[in-house]
Amino acid sequence: MAGIGFELKKLFNRRTLTGHAMAYGYSAVITAGPFALLTTMVLAIQLLFLRYSIDVNNSQLYVSSVIYPFVFSQLISCGFSIIITRYLADCLYEGEYDNVSGSCYGIIFMAQLAGAVAALLFYWDKPLPLHLKLITYTFFAEMIAMWLQMVYLTALKDYKSIFVSYFAGAAISIVLTWLNLQYGFMAPVEGTMLSMCIGVGILDLCFMVQIVRYFGYPSHAMNFEFLPYFEQHYKLFLLIIFYTLSIYVANFIVWNSSWGVMVAGTYLYSPRYDVITFYAFLSILPIMIMFVVSMELKFYEQYAIYFTYITQKGNFKEVDDSRKDLLYTLWTEFKNIMEFQLVFSLIFLALGSYFLTLGGMAYQDVNIYRLLVIGAFFCGILQVVYTLLLYLEDQHGALIITGSFLLANLVFGIAGQMVGEISYGFTFFLAAVLACAVAIWRLQYFCQRINYFVFCSRPVLFEHTNGIFTKLAAYLYGDKLN
Repeated sequence: MAGIGFELKKLFNRRTLTGHAMAYGYSAVITAGPFALLTTMVLAIQLLFLRYSIDVNNSQLYVSSVIYPFVFSQLISCGFSIIITRYLADCLYEGEYDNVSGSCYGIIFMAQLAGAVAALLFYWDKPLPLHLKLITYTFFAEMIAMWLQMVYLTALKDYKSIFVSYFAGAAISIVLTWLNLQYGFMAPVEGTMLSMCIGVGILDLCFMVQIVRYFGYPSHAMNFEFLPYFEQHYKLFLLIIFYTLSIYVANFIVWNSSWGVMVAGTYLYSPRYDVITFYAFLSILPIMIMFVVSMELKFYEQYAIYFTYITQKGNFKEVDDSRKDLLYTLWTEFKNIMEFQLVFSLIFLALGSYFLTLGGMAYQDVNIYRLLVIGAFFCGILQVVYTLLLYLEDQHGALIITGSFLLANLVFGIAGQMVGEISYGFTFFLAAVLACAVAIWRLQYFCQRINYFVFCSRPVLFEHTNGIFTKLAAYLYGDKLN
């Protein structure tokens, strides 16, 4: 996450309970903000639906109208997000802010084009009313913008404003939904989706104002300066798509099984399996927060020392000592993160099993939940490992990890359909364990040969790309493009 470490260091350097609480709160807002926002809105609106006795068909249509934009906005935006993260990190490191705000407009524009094509193909032959299609598409487009804006928000220092923006977006959506259900201005689903569009739209606007205020107004910016990064770092683009798709592919397979439900002839999903998956993946929110704090503060400090000695002509002993310190910090923090998350996963296993049973969930569903919680634990560890490898510039290794995760999910998921619903949850668990084993092996392999990868495996001279994106950037900006 580009830029978040600078603010976290300041907060932790205060060495006070308030400073530490603010640091963890900042990390939580940045890492889990969109998830918490949508969860709060959906749960609150579902309670309003119960309060006003909205029928099951409308309730299912609303839930599926939210699930599809949430899931597929991530799939559309994730590749663009990691490319712009790399671009922003380079800009922050070099202190060049002239084109940062403009790049936000540019990357959102590109992602919106991809999203518009996907939405057009999906909705083309669906029987859903046109006005509801347009409203849902608007929500989908707003979610794409929000995911991309989150990259830039990691560099901002005003996390209070970010939190207030989240709160305002959720509150506006919920209040407008209540007013519509109370006074009947529109049909329940249409009115609710429009309310969410307004709330998230205001949220996106607030985020954009904060980004422009911090980085400056892009009056003469090169909005697409980042285009060559798609060729220089194509492995980043692929690996994040592989990982994001791996998270949802098990759900997609179940959607097409006997557990799938078709809503309004448009949306196919599985209320039963999706709810279980949602509760299970709540368990790994702590590892996301802990990883940002731990790695940005302790690991990155040693990482910077190691490469500073290399680039600024440190002697052999200094380089070797810093390498040992780097690897010791890496494995120590990795172990601490695993132990930290294991505690929360065990808590979710115990409390989740109890409350889900108490809530009337079937025994089979509780077993699936247990398997998914364990699978989510290994999935979280896998994410930590591939992020560490990206820090160390092992894009090839990270691509192997996420590719194996996707392949395992596809193979086990399809094979599981031959076995039947008894395999649900178990196939994802197996895929996560296998991919996590590959990830840890790759991390060990890289660490044992870190001197080779740093000194010998990289090109001596920078290799300029000359593909379609580089040519397009050169056409747009000519000599101004460095």
